[in-house]
Amino acid sequence: MSFAGPDRRDYDNVVSLNYAYLRCLKRRRGEGLGGLTVPGCHRLIDLDEHESSRLAEVPFLLFSFREQDDRYWDRLLDGSGSGDLFRAAASAEFGLLTSAALGFIWRLANQNPYSLRLFCGATLYWCERIADLTICRLLDAVRAAGDVPLPRLAENQAMWRKLIDEGTSRESRVRQAAHFVALQTVLTDASAGRSQETLSLAARRSRVPGLKVADK
Repeated sequence: MSFAGPDRRDYDNVVSLNYAYLRCLKRRRGEGLGGLTVPGCHRLIDLDEHESSRLAEVPFLLFSFREQDDRYWDRLLDGSGSGDLFRAAASAEFGLLTSAALGFIWRLANQNPYSLRLFCGATLYWCERIADLTICRLLDAVRAAGDVPLPRLAENQAMWRKLIDEGTSRESRVRQAAHFVALQTVLTDASAGRSQETLSLAARRSRVPGLKVADK
């Protein structure tokens, strides 16, 4: 079975959100970088406009809302979350980014969860929970937690080193290769990081298909 993949507008929105995230990091001098331990990660806030634009082209969201942590989202949406994900008070600028990103995520969860999983490495269960919410309910839950989006897979030093260096290269082939290696890492981590119990739960409750690349 083939599934509709992301369209050009979806990719354009991912690039726009990524660029806005990098701009927030620069203007806020690293707010939202917690957990990123790559040597030289300060380069993210020192990227020039051209480098930021190149890095923003990665085919997934550079920042994460902890999409793979089903238990965290259960607590958050059940009203028992403690806001312990990021331990930071969101600035107004990060608040605008969060609202824009969650609006994009909510739309895809309802219209094309397959694309959402590609962009976020998300679980089926997470996509379903987002789709079951109204957009206002989703925004209220995340705002109440006071969370700031942080770098995706912040603990993966190799991936971020490749993104910061090769992923900002002037050479399009070098840059694109780095981007797709990072995408493979995001999707592989999403698959390997979930327990069998979580996968079984998602399979029982799922209304949407698993990841499958459509034949060209």
